[in-house]
Amino acid sequence: MMIRKPVAILVVVLVVLALGYALIPSDHDEAEGLSSAVVSDSQSAFDPITRGDGDIEATLSSKNTTIGFSCAKTVAGKTLLVRGGWSDRFGSMIQGTARFDPKTQKPRSFFVKVRIDSLWSEHEQLTEALLTQGFFRPQDHPWATFEGVYIESGDTEPAGKIAGEFELNGITKHIEFPAYIELADDTLNITSAFSLDRRAYDVTFKSTGGFGLLTDQDIADNVAIKLDVKASWDNGIDSKAVGEPSQKGNQPGPNPVVAVQDLPATYTQTIPATQVQFEMVLVPTATGSGVVPFYVGKHEVTWDEFMPWVQGADLAEEALVGEERALKLRPSSPYGSVDRNFGMYRRPALGMSRMSAELYCRWLSEQTGKHYRLLTEAEWAYAYAQGNPVAAPVSPAEADAIATYQDNSWDDGLGDWATTKIASREPNTLGIYDMAGNVAEWVAGTGDEHVVRGGHFESPLAELGVGRATEDIGAWNRDYPNEPKSQWWYVNARWVGFRVACDVSPTSEGNP
Repeated sequence: MMIRKPVAILVVVLVVLALGYALIPSDHDEAEGLSSAVVSDSQSAFDPITRGDGDIEATLSSKNTTIGFSCAKTVAGKTLLVRGGWSDRFGSMIQGTARFDPKTQKPRSFFVKVRIDSLWSEHEQLTEALLTQGFFRPQDHPWATFEGVYIESGDTEPAGKIAGEFELNGITKHIEFPAYIELADDTLNITSAFSLDRRAYDVTFKSTGGFGLLTDQDIADNVAIKLDVKASWDNGIDSKAVGEPSQKGNQPGPNPVVAVQDLPATYTQTIPATQVQFEMVLVPTATGSGVVPFYVGKHEVTWDEFMPWVQGADLAEEALVGEERALKLRPSSPYGSVDRNFGMYRRPALGMSRMSAELYCRWLSEQTGKHYRLLTEAEWAYAYAQGNPVAAPVSPAEADAIATYQDNSWDDGLGDWATTKIASREPNTLGIYDMAGNVAEWVAGTGDEHVVRGGHFESPLAELGVGRATEDIGAWNRDYPNEPKSQWWYVNARWVGFRVACDVSPTSEGNP
């Protein structure tokens, strides 16, 4: 019996998707390998807390105390981590005191209370689940509290244990967990990392729909808990408030008057955090054009440049990736095969929202000390016209030489149209590759209008050089699998990418 062609194509697609998913690496369950907190029925297992003469009390708050957690879930055999916690960076509410004897430099007691609904997590959907799906019940029990004492542990001081009464979700249990406590100058330092059985406090997933096939059985019982305190006697510890992401790096900066002949025609940029390199090309401009000289990426931004930023390869601690995502400074992890199985090495990054592209430019600016940004639409059109003096739309022969587009991008191995590696076609007369095709490119739009320019690997000939599309979130993310839909990745706009621009400035040694 012959399989009809549409069915055969569907089977191939499903197999490819399955293979792509199988190649996604699993995360390591952070709770594994940590010492387990000892939890028992509530009891007064320690002596009553008394205030000694001359005791010093340090105030604990979100400014000097952070609490983090991570929990593993299993999806189709893959271990994935979700992270969250409480921190001043997110306006979390933490209140408490730490009392200690300045003569012996030993802590006496701790009291901490945390407002449950002031937590952060790396995904909006996760936050909603934590507060509405049975994990936590802030409407009934808005605060979690801990009151305890420090327990010495042999000769291992300052390492030891903390023991006390912990109340969560209206359930109070006696708990003991390891901690490293140190009195240094005028600062009390406490660090702790341990695993806690969430079921002891009825932290269970009670889905009421909207979260796919996820069940409580898919979520690991043990949660990794991390505590960090740096409290001074005068409460002088403070942390810089983090507001809305700056728009630096998204719009053109002030371009100083610099003679074009004093500027290098090209330069190579190394990203310090990743050591990935890319090249920039000078676009000289004519008087009266309305555009001042600027540098533009010789190629579209590649996965080699983009993914280390997405994955937080530059961050010193893995936990910071979750915080960056919660602050909407980095994209959430993409679902499925982000490269659409086209390949990653020297291929243009694609399918990202303009917000993702702009924040990457901001990060790149912070990394390099230069002002990287998206091109304005006027800059894009000027660079294309100067580099491609043949009027658009170009002829088929001209298009085949300079562009990856609908007529030459079919990949027999994939059975689909696909991108090609950067510089697979000829550059334009300015030495810039792929402005006419491969992926369309985000530009800095005006107001609320988000625009991409240029042709792409699915474009017909008539769109090369003159292609322009306005962002349509409903259509571009129609098939995104979850609700709310991602603001970082567009499933149905796989042909969207970007390249960077850089403002010129007086330089030496050929480095703008």
